[in-house]
Amino acid sequence: MPLPLALRAGPRIVRPPAVAGQFYPADTAELYEFVDRTLSASPPVGIRGARAVLVPHAGYVFSAEVAAASFREIGMPFKRVFILASNHSGDVHFNGVSIPRESHYAVPGAEIPISAVVDELKSDPLFVDEPRAHGMHMIEVELPYLHRLRRGDFSIVPLIAGGMDLPAVQRLAEIFDRYADPETLFVFSVDLSHYYKYEEARNLDHFTIQAIMSRDDAQLRRAVTDGNQVLLAMLFLAARRGWDPTFLMYRNSGDVGADKNRVVGYASIVFHEPLDFSEQEQRDLLAFARRAAEEYVRTGQTPHDPGLVERHPVFRIPRGAFVTLKKAGRLRGCIGSLLPRTSLYEDVRAHAVDAAVHDVRFSPVTPEELDRLTVSISVLEYPQRVYVNDPREYLTVLRPNKDGVILIYQGRQSTFLPEVWHEIPNAADFLSQLCLKQKSPATCWSDTGDARAALYRYSANVLERSLP
Repeated sequence: MPLPLALRAGPRIVRPPAVAGQFYPADTAELYEFVDRTLSASPPVGIRGARAVLVPHAGYVFSAEVAAASFREIGMPFKRVFILASNHSGDVHFNGVSIPRESHYAVPGAEIPISAVVDELKSDPLFVDEPRAHGMHMIEVELPYLHRLRRGDFSIVPLIAGGMDLPAVQRLAEIFDRYADPETLFVFSVDLSHYYKYEEARNLDHFTIQAIMSRDDAQLRRAVTDGNQVLLAMLFLAARRGWDPTFLMYRNSGDVGADKNRVVGYASIVFHEPLDFSEQEQRDLLAFARRAAEEYVRTGQTPHDPGLVERHPVFRIPRGAFVTLKKAGRLRGCIGSLLPRTSLYEDVRAHAVDAAVHDVRFSPVTPEELDRLTVSISVLEYPQRVYVNDPREYLTVLRPNKDGVILIYQGRQSTFLPEVWHEIPNAADFLSQLCLKQKSPATCWSDTGDARAALYRYSANVLERSLP
């Protein structure tokens, strides 16, 4: 039998809905019909182990599609939800994180209890009591989705972040880390740029999304959003827990009919346990990659297998991947994408063909060679920026046999997959060969001038099996 929820002590004080009928429907039936419709508008992409989500908090007509993209990926049976948003009240200014005085948050059709965790947090000087910070919409608009996913039987820890320096944000992430058990979900409620023209907003928001995905907190501090401190707390928590990000959707209000001279940006990102595949999933994806290469070489047509995605929904997840062909143990073709531009299924489908016939280093594979080829697939995590004080530190920071590396120097870019460490096990040689690959000096990685190299690293889940 499940344990009862640990709820806040004291008198029952219910925070009434503040924006029902403005940001979302006030009628209960209409509200949950809308929530259900947006949750079911597309199938989940197959994320497993979702632990934290980034969602917007604007009116549903503008941002619900983006919020639903994150919420539909939550498969965990959460019992407690931390919801963090930044202070939006111009009438109050405070430092730290404000906790509410109420015992429940009400939305149409539900009164959601506040967890006893808020009473535990009171003793920490990072947390303050500023009731005026809790009167707005940023937490409230997330609750109908959470209520629909869980249908009651969960509690919330609603938090509003005020002014916070970097140590305070890191401290908050440390506190979150203590509560990050398998039944706790974290919701980070943030809108991106505000009131820029459409194209400028897209550029600003792309910068923010890139900083989040590459876990680049230095760049994220320069982002234009309504809650950089909230986003940084999300990043630091994910780093502590080893969660990986998956980007799902970006829109701004101009995409749904608002004035394109003054838009607000929204993004959906899920942080989750590292991606892994079952034996059957590995076998089936490798077999499909081989079939795609073979059919194209024989007929000029690329097969399509929608049943593969139905059997294994995880193949819908956006991921970059490389497909490698070898003959007698020697490379015969290798092409892929470092960044996720489409689903894993479509990425493998396209690059299996590319590796067979479009790798400019080799002549196209012939039908006579097909039965002598082996196929492997490297499924990549999103590249993460590596910062060091001195470039020589790269030699100790990089993880041989685990890190794929992207090196960017004076506008040129090159990469080696993690498997290349088997051929170049010395870190200095590895980086020098990356420099030479992009036709830069072999010492470009150690340049200490203004044009010093930027390094990103990524791990790869390598699927490899001999398939007749």
